[in-house]
Amino acid sequence: MLNTFIVGGGRAGLGLHWPVLRKLRALPDAAGLWSPDPPMVWDVQDIREQALAEGLSPAGSLAHAAELADPATTVVHLCTPPVDRFATLQQLADLGYTRIVVEKPLSVGVAGLEAIDMLARVRGLRLRVVSPWLASSLTRELAELTRYGALGALRSMAITQFKPRWTRTLRSNNHTTAFDVELPHSLGVALRLAGDAGITDAALTDMRIGDTVIPNMGGARLTLRHHNGVTTEIASDLTSPIRERRIGLRYDTGRAVGHYPISDVDHHASLTVHDDTGGGTAAPRLLFDDALTSYIDHVYRDYAADTDRSGGSGRSGGSGRSGDWDDYAIARRVVQLLQEARLLAAAQDPHHRDSAAPAHQPLTGVSTALQGGADHEG
Repeated sequence: MLNTFIVGGGRAGLGLHWPVLRKLRALPDAAGLWSPDPPMVWDVQDIREQALAEGLSPAGSLAHAAELADPATTVVHLCTPPVDRFATLQQLADLGYTRIVVEKPLSVGVAGLEAIDMLARVRGLRLRVVSPWLASSLTRELAELTRYGALGALRSMAITQFKPRWTRTLRSNNHTTAFDVELPHSLGVALRLAGDAGITDAALTDMRIGDTVIPNMGGARLTLRHHNGVTTEIASDLTSPIRERRIGLRYDTGRAVGHYPISDVDHHASLTVHDDTGGGTAAPRLLFDDALTSYIDHVYRDYAADTDRSGGSGRSGGSGRSGDWDDYAIARRVVQLLQEARLLAAAQDPHHRDSAAPAHQPLTGVSTALQGGADHEG
């Protein structure tokens, strides 16, 4: 049976991961998977009162949590900002933790990614990277439509991710560009559906609120060319007055249009398939799509199967496969591509920054590497 340790008590840890864990632990078929002991939580801020109210066991530190429950049978949910991710992972490895679910993005750059890769190999870490869109019912339907070729070969994809993000951007500087907010989700889906790719175009815009300018946080756009010839265009607007997560796929003889759930308040997606050969009138299908729950359930069952199969050794070095997709491999490629996108966007528009614009500081003060938990865009 597996224990749970949530590191970071912010929106991701207590707002998203814990409700999912609580739901999974209550399922009738969960017996034997979950430890009867209450999950642990730790944050750099004092969240003891909140933790107890949520039915969690507050830890005084990472080391204290290792005394409360055996790290060898504990799954860590690392829900802190990625700024100092390597150091936190190293501390967890030193304490004996190996099963670690990391909030996206895995790292803010390739240098940090390589350090994490090395740490995972040397210390035998079994890292998973939170990728709910990869476990989404909509993504699965699109993957099957593409794989079996009912509409011919896939030719192109277009993904839009619109949401107003004014207040959270003002309050936090956890993200440095709009590439890091919504695009890790959609870019991962593009890689799953069409395979590896290269960046051919990328751009960023600023967020402007009165006299305040938050560089590179207004929106992001990038274009991919996959190795199989498919092209993907992704656009994210964090100043939009509407919320939409739309994906469109063009095939030889038709197209598919899907909409992902816009937040954690509803768990339904829609899919409409258009057959240009006259295969009937297209009608939208509603799909139950509680993607984060599905993803975390996959992760725990994979971890439990590893324990049963190998007596605790399991896979190491960052492997994170569920079914036909590997979230760790996709997440690390996403980090690489987004770094390329940042560099390309800067190179293509080197003079658009207003040097007189006031530097953005979060309303709650400058965040530290662990303060407040990660800002997962669920």
